Amino acid sequence: MKKIENRGIIRQMVLLLFLVGSLISFSKNFWEKSSFTVDVVETIKVNKTNKVKKYVMNYNNGTLKLTITSPNVNKGEIYTIKGNTKTIYYPSLKQTVTQKLDKDEVNILSVFNKLKGITSTKTQTKNGDQFIFSNNWLTMIKSSRYTANFSDYKKSGDYTYPTNLSVTDGSSQIIYRFSNFR
Repeated sequence: MKKIENRGIIRQMVLLLFLVGSLISFSKNFWEKSSFTVDVVETIKVNKTNKVKKYVMNYNNGTLKLTITSPNVNKGEIYTIKGNTKTIYYPSLKQTVTQKLDKDEVNILSVFNKLKGITSTKTQTKNGDQFIFSNNWLTMIKSSRYTANFSDYKKSGDYTYPTNLSVTDGSSQIIYRFSNFR
């Protein structure tokens, strides 16, 4: 009789370990994914003016590709950012231009690349940047050049991602609203 009870306890323990492992493995952070695509509404606030752009953003192992969907004047433009280089394709001109990114130019790629070094969901400092977590959610990155605030997390498949990211540097602010993470 004791042998049968022990088997039952062992089965329950194995089931419990499986469930705990499943919960941990199914709750991944978006920055753990080496490539993803997301729809973006970007609002740039400089002084008292706002500019809104919509695009499809594809992040792939340190390279960012933005395909503009709005406003119509920019529709179809493709921005590819890798390292310190930005390549822009203008479909209306059938022309491609490559530029060096300015040192001051804060872009979302630098934010994503900084996240690649994070292995824990505890507040930490890496390379002078402070990564602030609350209840295992990344809420802020404080850098010497900018502050990035993450909020309103949503689950998509195995990953959770913020639906709002606000990057502030001096007198300008860029607000990114993410949807359809895949």
